[in-house]
Amino acid sequence: MNRNLSRCPLTSNTTRICSNNSVDTAVEVSKIVFTHMKPNTVILVNKNRVFDGIAATPLVHLPINASLLFTDGNMLRQETLSEICRLSPKGYNGIHVILVGNISRNISLTLNHYGFRTYHITGRNHFETACRIPTIRKKFQNILIVSGENYSEGIMASYWSAHHGDPILYVQRNSIPYCTLESIKKMNEINIYIIGSTKTISEDVEKKLSQLENVKHIYRIDGDTPYDIAVNFAKFKDSKTKFGWGRNYKEGHAFTFGELDHPVDIIAGVSLAHMGKHTPLLLTGNNMIPSVVEKYIKSIKPIPPKDMPRPPFMHGFILGDISYITYPAQVMIDKTLSIDHELMSMD
Repeated sequence: MNRNLSRCPLTSNTTRICSNNSVDTAVEVSKIVFTHMKPNTVILVNKNRVFDGIAATPLVHLPINASLLFTDGNMLRQETLSEICRLSPKGYNGIHVILVGNISRNISLTLNHYGFRTYHITGRNHFETACRIPTIRKKFQNILIVSGENYSEGIMASYWSAHHGDPILYVQRNSIPYCTLESIKKMNEINIYIIGSTKTISEDVEKKLSQLENVKHIYRIDGDTPYDIAVNFAKFKDSKTKFGWGRNYKEGHAFTFGELDHPVDIIAGVSLAHMGKHTPLLLTGNNMIPSVVEKYIKSIKPIPPKDMPRPPFMHGFILGDISYITYPAQVMIDKTLSIDHELMSMD
C-alpha cells in the first residue's frame, strides 16, 4: 500500500489532513484552502505556543484574509517558508506576514531577506498578546472570553473567530487580567460570549464582566466536557445578535474533527472555517467518536429521499494522520456522516 494511504486512509465522507506535526498540518490546510486564491497576508505563530495561536485566529478573517502557519520559535522552518513563497501574499496595508506572540526577531529578518514585509504583534505574555489583537481588527460587535490557563474548553472559539473575526480575550478562572479588563473597557457597546464551564471560568468572573458599563449582552456557552462545549457552540445561534454557527437543522453540514492532545494542529485547521465549507470544530477521541458528537451529527443529518440520493451531503475534515485519529475512529466518523445507511434501511 502507498505509504501516505496507510498513514492517511481515505473514506467517501471524510478528507484527512495528512500530517503528524502542527507545522505540516498548517501547510497542508493552507494548500487546500488557498489553491487558486492568494491571501492578503500570512499569520505566523510559534508552534509551541498554543495560546498565541488561539489569540491569532481572528486575524484570519476578512479583510485581512490570511493563511495561518506555524514555525519554530527561533528559526523559520523550510516547509513554512516554501508555503509562504507559494502563497505569495498580496499584502495587507503593505504587510505580507504578521508574526503573533513569542517568536524570534530572527524570523522577521529571514522573511525580510526574501522580500516579505513583516509586522509583529506581541505582549509580555499571551494575555497581553491577545489584548493587542482588537486594535488590529477594530470593527467587531462581539468578543469571546476563554480560559488563558486551560485551552481544552475554549479552543473551539478559534474556529468561530477565523470564520467571523470576533477577537478572543483571556481570563483566569477566578480573575480578569488587567489588560483584558482595560481592552474591554475601550470597546463600544460590546457583546461578550464566555466559552467554557465554571471549571475554567468562574461565575464570579462572569458577574464582574456583566457589570462593565459598556457590556450590553453576555452569554456563556458551556457543557460538561470539551466535547459537549464544541457541540453546543456548533448548535448555538443568538437570535438577538446573530452570533454563532447555528448548525442545528437538518442540512448538508461540514465539520472539522480534531483531537485535544494535539491543540496546535487543531488551530492549524482554522482556515477550513474561514474558506470553503466554513466548518465548526468538533472534538473526537483518538480511537472513538464521543457519543455526544455522534448524537449531534445524527440529529442534523439530512433525511435522504427514497428514490435517489442527492445533495446536500455531510463531510468531515480530519486533522492529522492515524497516530492522531485512528482509522477505526475515521470509519465511525464517516458512518455517522453518511446518509447511505439510512437510505439502505428504507423500504
